[in-house]
Amino acid sequence: MGLIMNTCTENKWHEVWTRKGTEGGESLEDLMKADGFDTGTGAISVKDWMRTSADIKKKLETEKAFRILEVGCGAGAMLYTFRDSGPEIFGVDYSETLLKKAKSAIPELQGKVCEASALDFDDNMFEAVFSHGVFFYFRDLNYAEQAMDEIRRVLTPNGKIFILDIPDFEKRELCEKYRRDVVYAGEEYPTAEDSPYRHLYYSKEWFHEYGKKHGMKVQTFDQDLESYPMSPYRFNALLTF
Repeated sequence: MGLIMNTCTENKWHEVWTRKGTEGGESLEDLMKADGFDTGTGAISVKDWMRTSADIKKKLETEKAFRILEVGCGAGAMLYTFRDSGPEIFGVDYSETLLKKAKSAIPELQGKVCEASALDFDDNMFEAVFSHGVFFYFRDLNYAEQAMDEIRRVLTPNGKIFILDIPDFEKRELCEKYRRDVVYAGEEYPTAEDSPYRHLYYSKEWFHEYGKKHGMKVQTFDQDLESYPMSPYRFNALLTF
């Protein structure tokens, strides 16, 4: 895909999310903060958060689902908007502290601590699976494919997958310039490519090729969230059978 990654540099995002899981309360705003959507390039308004939630529900037709799963649910800020929506809600995350906060805020949540590449669920369990603001924390595209394979494994035969907030490789240079020159102007740039806090970029073609390989239709959508600084550089991908 033309993606270049420094695979020798350790990714330290796990340390960040373990710490953030011990902070704050259990309101939607608190959960968004714990999930990193409160300041800087990650800031999103509650209004845009609810717009995203509505889009997930529409794209995945969650009103028809018995069970839905969020991969990388963190503190549960997005699943919080799915309370009393009908389907049973499940979530997984690799941060035990974040998942503990999510389960405290959403008592009905059925959550498990596990890697996206090794989901602790049976085959064909979920009619709808989504992942929001997670894929850019993966270490490389091989891991991302493993995660997609696991999502597909736990999906029902006619299920739907929605991956959101994906860094667009075609806009990588513009995004990195914005982050470096505007957001972190005059400061150390913490998510540079050679940083342990780096982000992973994807081409839209990567998702189309994955879908073609596994007999799935793929649609990609550019993001349009007015309050979110990263929105111009991100896209979403819907995969269906």
